[in-house]
Amino acid sequence: MSETRHRPDWTPLRLPAADHSFFRAGGPELVTTDPTTGETVAVLATSTPADVEELVGRARDAFRTARWRNDGAIRARVLFRYAEALRADVDRLATLLTREQGKTIGEARNEVLGSAEMVEFYAGMARTLYGRSIALGDHAHGVVLREPIGVVGIITPWNWPLVLLVRALAPALAAGNACVVKPASLTPAVTVEALAPLAADPDLPDGILGCAVGSGGVTGDALVGHPDVHMIAFTGETGTGVGVMKRAADDLRKVSLELGGKSPNIVFADARMDKAIEGALNAVFTTTGQICTAGSRLLVEESVREEFVGRLAERTRALRLGDPLDPSTQIGPVVSLGQQREVNEYIELGRKEGDILASAELPGGLPEGAFVAPTLVGGLARDSRLVQEEIFGPVLTVQGFADEDEAITLAEDTEFGLAAGIWTTDLDRAWRVGRAVSAGTVWINTYHHFYGEAEVGGFKKSGLGRQQGVEGIAEFTETKHLNFDSSPTLW
Repeated sequence: MSETRHRPDWTPLRLPAADHSFFRAGGPELVTTDPTTGETVAVLATSTPADVEELVGRARDAFRTARWRNDGAIRARVLFRYAEALRADVDRLATLLTREQGKTIGEARNEVLGSAEMVEFYAGMARTLYGRSIALGDHAHGVVLREPIGVVGIITPWNWPLVLLVRALAPALAAGNACVVKPASLTPAVTVEALAPLAADPDLPDGILGCAVGSGGVTGDALVGHPDVHMIAFTGETGTGVGVMKRAADDLRKVSLELGGKSPNIVFADARMDKAIEGALNAVFTTTGQICTAGSRLLVEESVREEFVGRLAERTRALRLGDPLDPSTQIGPVVSLGQQREVNEYIELGRKEGDILASAELPGGLPEGAFVAPTLVGGLARDSRLVQEEIFGPVLTVQGFADEDEAITLAEDTEFGLAAGIWTTDLDRAWRVGRAVSAGTVWINTYHHFYGEAEVGGFKKSGLGRQQGVEGIAEFTETKHLNFDSSPTLW
């Protein structure tokens, strides 16, 4: 188990700071706390509906000036400089992220650096957002352009507050839009601090970037309901996403939604056992299970089920839980005591409805933080809440299957379709099952490898639209057809 170490002293941040002019906040204070110790991490003023009104108005006016949306070279330079700023500040931002969210310091550093890579990818696309030309006849010519939508409202979650921010912000800005960001109330400080160098760039027009902090019911509602917000990009829980879509429907505004998941991780008997076991651990226990693509439903072929689950249980019990600032820690706390209660309720339900196959040991000597023991649960009915609902914590359900058809049936037995994993040495089987599973991302003999170049997104109730890749920037554009009649008599 991870040993308790002396934590460095921490002086809570107070935001907005004097140089955070992009952050408008005149409402009551919001306090964020460290889920490991309960210490105050930051004190932030919240944004009122009037603050949101001001931010959206500034974004609308900045977009109308046309300089930003018409000059891809400026957009590229700004975004490349922003990527370098994130890299240069990785230690401070990672520490703030770990303190505010609870993920291990190694994961936090990877998130900051991964965010920089994502920004760079879209910086490179800012100058290559091409349309196409069409020959329509002897004197008819068409040019199809991709143009920015306008003001984009971006609402981000607390589990990956930086990567899931730039995954929307970078393509939206690269396409020429103005953006107003509303971060999750549990992790606003790291978001505001990460945005500061971008907002300070001398080539970013005033008003193109704004940030509003507060609850979804007040600040988020004001942003989603504003008639001058032309698109909402939301990442979060499915029920909230449905609400966002309903609000946007009133004015027929565009939405991009990445929502919940209950992803199957399918292990066939011919899989490389050692690699599949490590993959299963990574699939469900990354970010303490608080990731929408978590491979939280393990499906194992019956002929190897006992051996595979036995070895997986040993690895689960051996996981090192502890202070996420300790580099040796493998599993940190969940994000809050409230989240801890919810996840533990699912584990208790698993004790009643099934069998606890393994549970990691919670180490002594730690503060009363929001720790949850990583847990494997078997013997559950297919309609059990643990099998069907997104738990968002370190809980893995285990089901067996007899053959390929049953594996596909079980994989499809959910309302979600965000991701899936397949472990096999049979290429034909990998292709068949990968095509049959309804999921935006299917990993084969790996899990949780993300690339800015590759699109992700949901089937079924896991969302609408696509993030990342070329499709990720297309989400933030509209197409316009310019039709020319070149008849000599008209020119």
